[in-house]
Amino acid sequence: MGHGAVIKPAWLVRKIQGAMQVPRKTDLAKQLLAPGQRQLAPALRALLIIVDGKRDAAELRRLGHGLGLGENSVQLLAEKGLIELPTPLEDPRSRERALQVQQAQQAKAARRLVNAKFFALDLVTRMLAGREADLRNRAREADTHSRFMEWVDLCCERIEEHSDADRAAMFRERVDGAMRG
Repeated sequence: MGHGAVIKPAWLVRKIQGAMQVPRKTDLAKQLLAPGQRQLAPALRALLIIVDGKRDAAELRRLGHGLGLGENSVQLLAEKGLIELPTPLEDPRSRERALQVQQAQQAKAARRLVNAKFFALDLVTRMLAGREADLRNRAREADTHSRFMEWVDLCCERIEEHSDADRAAMFRERVDGAMRG
């Protein structure tokens, strides 16, 4: 553990985590709890009254069990639309890991594109034997996958003009293989 790291006591961690799971009454629940309303079963009504925005879902579950409602009493209130269960806050570390994975995938794709581009330049130079200067210049603009594929199409057209369709197909096949890695 590095300098400046704060170790939180277990009770504080539970309190913080519990705060993320504090159910709240919906407008429908408030209407059903209004004076004179008796549409809910007495035990369910009692549990709903206890939902005060301070007790976490685990505590309400225990109280519901004590009222004879079973272990899924909080879920039952949520399914009836009487309480809202907030979604737990996303762990910043998992978001950071997902971002790192995404960046790594993007970097890998960029490397694959650069490698394929150099391979294709070398191959088109060999196939056209000195008649590829304009293609070489246009390759600089092929900085995305779609632009690269447009450039490959142009190379195939040029190879077909100077040779034949089989050589153009072979060029495309080899470049596609280089793109796959």
